Amino acid sequence: MKIRPSISTYFTIYFLLLLWLYHAEIKYYFYWEYIAELKDGEFNFSFLRLVLAGLIFGLNVRFLTRIDHRKLGFIILSLFFILLTIPSLIAFISEGMYPSQLLLYHQLFFFVSWFMLKLKFSITSIPVLNKKQGLLVLLLITVIGTIPYLLVYGPHINLKNLLLLDVYKTRSSMAGLSNVYFGYTYSLFTKIIIPLIIVFSLELRNKLLAFVGVLYLVLFYLFGAHKTVYLGLIVVLIFYRWTYLKSVSRILLYSSLFIIICLMLAVAGYDYPWILTFRRVHFLPTLLDITYLDFFKDNYMYWSESVLGAFVDYPYQIRHEYIIGETYFNRPDMAANNGIISDGYMNFGALGVLVNIGLVSSYFMILNNLKIPSRYFGLFLLVIFSFISSSIFTVFLTHGALALLLISIFLIREKND
Repeated sequence: MKIRPSISTYFTIYFLLLLWLYHAEIKYYFYWEYIAELKDGEFNFSFLRLVLAGLIFGLNVRFLTRIDHRKLGFIILSLFFILLTIPSLIAFISEGMYPSQLLLYHQLFFFVSWFMLKLKFSITSIPVLNKKQGLLVLLLITVIGTIPYLLVYGPHINLKNLLLLDVYKTRSSMAGLSNVYFGYTYSLFTKIIIPLIIVFSLELRNKLLAFVGVLYLVLFYLFGAHKTVYLGLIVVLIFYRWTYLKSVSRILLYSSLFIIICLMLAVAGYDYPWILTFRRVHFLPTLLDITYLDFFKDNYMYWSESVLGAFVDYPYQIRHEYIIGETYFNRPDMAANNGIISDGYMNFGALGVLVNIGLVSSYFMILNNLKIPSRYFGLFLLVIFSFISSSIFTVFLTHGALALLLISIFLIREKND
């Protein structure tokens, strides 16, 4: 007889393992020690806060499991819970460094998102293209949209990059040729449109167009020698055959096993696995939250780096992420980007946090009501990561969030009978 743990059990095991990794290893990493020294504090361990964090975690899981497991909203909230809420609860246990204000903001994001995902509406009056029509539209967009790339980057393509040679040389030369159009469309093509061309072609059993899609992906790799162009296709294919519930279970299971491996390797004195993964993905954003709240307290930017910059003067000589990198990490070249909470606070304090929470929650509320089949979830995964590590306006305009919403409405949502 197979033992199948509940999704709540998976979350609990993951929380406990991540808690162990953080307080055994991560908070002693030099970034954390440097920030603690800078703020004359200590990343300690509060038993009282541990109990409170455990109670809040249990409440979060109870609410999370009440979301319909068959809908996109379940896996979206689950991922934000894994990537933002759980690290916030764990970091909160360090009473001397992690302010309660930050925990409140993250809990507000969780519960507002949960509430918005429970809202229902229908857009049945908007037509949906079938796969053949959608594939033709995507191909047409790609053919036309690639022309400027060919004109500018084409003469500088280095076929040695296919063998991973001269990669950094190509990146440097191509960066000098970039413009606004490339900045807004590169991620859109590589993370959404071309992977979707390949998936639609496979579904329609059109091997020729699938091959054309692969060639376009290779071409975009040659435009900048960025291996991440293949990431969109990889994640789409990984999650293609799993339901939303199975995807969350697999993510938690494999991540938990990897934490155990990281802990065992750490005991043997080999720390790189947890440094490159869980430290970077889960806890560096929590550390950056601390620095952003400290630096921008009563010192807001009022979205002067966004499209509103035409009306509000930017108060600094360099971009905010480099200011944080230099001030708190002693690295002027470090782009200390961060997402939903710190981006909102940086721009307008608590009100800015509420604005960001409202925008992101509303965005995923709309997607949740589109009846997106689980096989396309990989398209949304990279956008979720972008919200965690970039400003909201940047994610919508340059990382493809707005375009993905339009594609979801007209191309990939399920038709009603």
